[in-house]
Amino acid sequence: MISTSVLEFHDTFKPEMIYIAKLLQLASECFTGSKSEISEISGIPTGKSSGKVVPHIKYAAFMGLIDYTHEKGLYSLKLTSLGKEVFVQDAYLHEDLTGWICHYCMTRKVSGAPQWVFLIHEVHPSFGEELSQERLFDLAKTWCDATPANMQKKVFSVVKGSYSEGCFERLGFLDWNDTIMFHEQPEKLELTFVYAYALFDSWERLFPEKREITSLELKETLGFGKTFGFNEDECNYVIDSLSDEGLLTINKQLYPATIIRTTNADNMIPHLYSRLL
Repeated sequence: MISTSVLEFHDTFKPEMIYIAKLLQLASECFTGSKSEISEISGIPTGKSSGKVVPHIKYAAFMGLIDYTHEKGLYSLKLTSLGKEVFVQDAYLHEDLTGWICHYCMTRKVSGAPQWVFLIHEVHPSFGEELSQERLFDLAKTWCDATPANMQKKVFSVVKGSYSEGCFERLGFLDWNDTIMFHEQPEKLELTFVYAYALFDSWERLFPEKREITSLELKETLGFGKTFGFNEDECNYVIDSLSDEGLLTINKQLYPATIIRTTNADNMIPHLYSRLL
């Protein structure tokens, strides 16, 4: 069971791309300093006991864009390989493609932000079915030790805010009012290498020794379709598209079909933005 203290890393501040972009700039310089120094240089507000600097450092790390250490009050920031490409291609994080990259990293099973992972991979209903907040909180009782009031205010409020009026709203991934409705998404050609990166990255984290997995493992264990809003057919179309790109091969003679990867996530990073018009 996850403790409430782990889930409240955000201090109730939802992620804001303008602040993530400021941190990317500092990370590109391998900056080391206190949260007050980061605030002074970047303009991200903070105070002695709380503020937006530390939550946004953690958000940037969950988004896969930076690595950081915290020692003796000092934060050392550096870009990840993914973060370097994002910084070069979209330093101000304006592109929807960048939003999908960050959404994927926030929701990936191994290293994503816990409440994002829980929502997408544990309680996501079938497309077309609504999930009530009451049902979400009821399911979360065996997952975390938060009270229902804290679930609403301190655990899931930032998730709701990020998709309802925040950095992921533009993706149209879900609507969250009294109920949560996940929207089906079509394949987007400009996201071809984002899909490939996400697939191989999750694959390497969950099945590091396997070069071949079943289509069921891809959909159920990796959660590939849920992550991008794909129904069964659309998920198959995307996998076929990646096969046409020569990034993987599909053995449809077996049931369930198996997928063999011919490359890795790191090799996808230089191509992430290559299909943007």
